[in-house]
Amino acid sequence: MPDIPLPPVPTPTNTTLSGGTWASGPGNTQTSGTPIDYAEYRQWMTLDYTRNPHETNPISNTVARTLAELSATNYKTVTGTRLHYNVTVHNSCTFLSGTYDLSASYQPQKFVLMAQKFDKAGYSYGEVDGSANEYVFGPQGSLITTQPYIRRKPLESADIEYSLTQVGTTDGYATSGNPWTWGTGDQIGQPYSIYLDAHYDIIGGSDFPRSIWETALADPFAILGGGYNTSSEPGFGDNAAGLQRMIAFIEKVGAALAATVYNWRFCVPTPTNSDGFGGIVSADRLAINPYYSTAFHDYT
Repeated sequence: MPDIPLPPVPTPTNTTLSGGTWASGPGNTQTSGTPIDYAEYRQWMTLDYTRNPHETNPISNTVARTLAELSATNYKTVTGTRLHYNVTVHNSCTFLSGTYDLSASYQPQKFVLMAQKFDKAGYSYGEVDGSANEYVFGPQGSLITTQPYIRRKPLESADIEYSLTQVGTTDGYATSGNPWTWGTGDQIGQPYSIYLDAHYDIIGGSDFPRSIWETALADPFAILGGGYNTSSEPGFGDNAAGLQRMIAFIEKVGAALAATVYNWRFCVPTPTNSDGFGGIVSADRLAINPYYSTAFHDYT
């Protein structure tokens, strides 16, 4: 069960590297000589997430009626959670002229998971720290690029300069249905009630407004035998299992950026074409990213 509530903590801030830098090492410093033309490729990604209730089961639902009183209790436990997260990715190719220790140089992209033990309402759900808990996602946090992918090589005719930064989210925020209207979907600090339809909530009524899972990548996580706790995650006390799960998660995110099926791609933060439709349409999805590649990820 959660600890005694503490004052709410702020939603994780986006700590994305702005372009990123080379790690120290040979091949990255200027030397004397005749400059030549190079193409330098860069890539990074960051994700900010909160965990939210997705499914519930009633513990009790008793109703008593007498001539003296009417009473009822309706208590539900969360049996499944999912992530609502925002993703920012950057890819670029820049032409430059210079001389370096090496004619070409390369560094892979590396990540760090920055989990918080407190949720957005201020409750604690167990530990996310410790030598054996490096890959526990917890109730909220961020996955950031600590070292961007950078590759510098002599310029060739096939190289083309570009700079692409994309910002997307997993959710659409439906303010009403029949007809459907959609608001800004990247507000990951929304209260938990926004993530539950009337069937799963403790109070019946309208399903709107509601933050709705609009991609196949919202990371649903079933819970058996009780409510969410960090100890229920595969990575709790097991870095090998946690790393495997984190890698699978990041790889799916990377693959979705280039997905040809539109509902695998992330939603734009504020849709403008989806009103009247019961979902976020293709015109309000991120464009296919032809540049981002998970082949440049290094999880060591």
